[in-house]
Amino acid sequence: MGNASGKRESDNMYTSEEMRMLESAYKNASGGALERLTSDRLVETWSQTIERSLAESTAQFLFIPTKPGQQTVNIPLKKFAEPYYIMERGTMDQKMHMLLGSLRRNGADHFNVKQLEQYLYSVIKSYVHLETTAKGSSIKDWQELGFLTTERSACSLAKGLMRNMGKELEHSMHSEALERWLHVTPQFLLMWREVFVQLYSRHGGSKRHIIKEVEIPILPELCDAPSHSQYRPIIELPHVLYINAQLTRELRHKWRFLFSSKIHGESFSTMLGKIVDKGPTLFFIEDEDQYIFGGYASQSWSLKPQFCGDDSSLLFTLSPAMRCFSATGYNDHYQYLNLNQQTMPNGLGMGGQFEFWGLWIDCMFGDGQSVETCSTYRDYVQLSKRKQFKIRNMEVWAVGDLPVKGEDEEGGDGQKRSILDGNLEDRAMLEIAGKTMHSDGLREPGMDD
Repeated sequence: MGNASGKRESDNMYTSEEMRMLESAYKNASGGALERLTSDRLVETWSQTIERSLAESTAQFLFIPTKPGQQTVNIPLKKFAEPYYIMERGTMDQKMHMLLGSLRRNGADHFNVKQLEQYLYSVIKSYVHLETTAKGSSIKDWQELGFLTTERSACSLAKGLMRNMGKELEHSMHSEALERWLHVTPQFLLMWREVFVQLYSRHGGSKRHIIKEVEIPILPELCDAPSHSQYRPIIELPHVLYINAQLTRELRHKWRFLFSSKIHGESFSTMLGKIVDKGPTLFFIEDEDQYIFGGYASQSWSLKPQFCGDDSSLLFTLSPAMRCFSATGYNDHYQYLNLNQQTMPNGLGMGGQFEFWGLWIDCMFGDGQSVETCSTYRDYVQLSKRKQFKIRNMEVWAVGDLPVKGEDEEGGDGQKRSILDGNLEDRAMLEIAGKTMHSDGLREPGMDD
């Protein structure tokens, strides 16, 4: 901003607090108030806070020559502030311009897909690093519990986000495909924004981050964490980020730990006692082939001989690849939980139909099934390596707040419950063993009608 009119124009773009922050960040990067900022200095300064490849890509965007054949040696404050402005107030066209300018392109209208994947990876890694060093971030609770961010899971998340581009993912793609992808991948936009706003804020020496409250949480709060020394999570932080973005907005703020086979034992009845009436739940299963997959059940679980749930339910795989399968609407076979039936399956199922399940956990617990095709979920592929699989490890998490019951004797459906239903785990164990519940006939009139 080399003149008064330029400064006045900039003042209109930013608040006074933002201007002080941006000027301080510029001085920090350039080495002094009078020195113009070079690309090398920018990369060296920003690499202290974000991934070096992301700093280099952003420098490429900022130092694009204004005329063909011309080299941009340094940039003024106004140009330096562009990524911050674009992330905070920019249009989708401006975000597209910045992203394309940060990628190595094959001609004016095409971009390199591998470069995009690397860019996504660098944003993911930068986001995790910034959250790890931020005050009051919930990421530390996850990390203390053992949730890691390995290169493999971060790369897998980048590939998982790119699947929104569709099946025809080629080496070089037209910029129109990138624009469509941005519109359907809000999770990337949220992380991207968080990275750059925190980057400028930290280098600007701001005592508090100038970040508007995020309406859609990126990383959920961790609640009811297990304290058992044997607990080792099945999944990693990028898996949490990926799955949380698939949930409805009102449930993304909190995950509540319910069950782990490593802690609570390989017991269907114990699991049942932990998950019934706890609200929407996430199942994570690691099979004997070390495939990791699971499902999201959108409604509280309860024992009944019918399917329940709704079309916000999901099935997903996390390893070796991240994929998510949403409902087709072809049928409503979203959730099934039943026990002690002679003519119906006994266990927990999601998707498909009896004996041909998208995801099935047998009441004897160790055995499961995932068939080759499942009409309940779109673009479905078999979750496990083998159709009939063995469960090596399993976890269940509830999402959102715990459903509120009016009274102790009321269930999640608002109906009165008998005292006989109080200990679900013991009841399930008896039913698995085939014991008849003779006291069922002693319920008060009107209960469970």
